[in-house]
Amino acid sequence: MRRLNGRATVAMATVLTAVLALTACSSTEEKVRDHISENYELVNESGSLAEYRSDDDAARVASAIRAAASPGRDHTDLDDHYLGYEKVMVHVQQEPAGSGSQIEVTDAKDGYDRWGPAIIPIWGTYGGSYRSSFSGGGSGSGGK
Repeated sequence: MRRLNGRATVAMATVLTAVLALTACSSTEEKVRDHISENYELVNESGSLAEYRSDDDAARVASAIRAAASPGRDHTDLDDHYLGYEKVMVHVQQEPAGSGSQIEVTDAKDGYDRWGPAIIPIWGTYGGSYRSSFSGGGSGSGGK
């Protein structure tokens, strides 16, 4: 195997750094919002809240969103799925007739305001550092 000279090594390191910087530019929030907007039908949008629908059941939709961007917090309550990311929250619920699902995505603060009764007992209250404020509950409680 041939050794690279100093210039080639510096050039390769520069290219590698640029590639890593470009891939890091896409935030988790962008990945989540992009995945949802590209894969589901937009129903309503107001401020930071966007509502979508899908013909797939809620479990399948939540699983696809998790695969697109792994949530820091995850809670399932019957047919409701709550996915918490640092700056965005997602709620996926089965439609009443069972013929599909509804997807809501909003910023984290609004998510706590909207779905607090379902998530605060599991995740704790909103505020402080996302990672340090995690409250998981005891054995068998909390998210999946």
